[in-house]
Amino acid sequence: MFADVLLVIDLQNGVLKDGEQEIWHRDELLEAITSRIDTYRDNHIPIIFVQHEDELLQAESEEWQLVSEIDHRGSDFYVKKRHANSFYQTNLLKVLTKLNVRSIEFCGAQTDYCINASLEFAHGLGFNNVMKHGYSSTYDNRFMTADATIAFFEIYGVKGLLNLFKQ
Repeated sequence: MFADVLLVIDLQNGVLKDGEQEIWHRDELLEAITSRIDTYRDNHIPIIFVQHEDELLQAESEEWQLVSEIDHRGSDFYVKKRHANSFYQTNLLKVLTKLNVRSIEFCGAQTDYCINASLEFAHGLGFNNVMKHGYSSTYDNRFMTADATIAFFEIYGVKGLLNLFKQ
């Protein structure tokens, strides 16, 4: 199953590691997404990388950079954002329109922030959204473990907004 574009959200050094704590299942997440990127490349389907920017993730800083394990190229598309919603005050919709996109596959970080906000907005814009099971991650919070947050998101949080698949 492929969408018209793969949207890779916030796989940045400063997002996948907060101080000494790494995002839940970091290595497994990167391995899975790297494989998905390779599959999209092999099928000549566009890839868009979204990078969050704020006072902790200053543009061009080491923390802001995409993690070294991810294969990103000059021919890919890049979006800088300052809000959890990847569409808010960015060029993402313009890029998707230019590419004639009707369906988006989501992956990246963080499940309960940027993935969720961007997914909900894309749904509101009429995009068909898909995501592979386990292709987003987050941190433990004071209410839930990262694993529980992701499970909740995949079971309840995306009903009607996303086609979640395992294959």
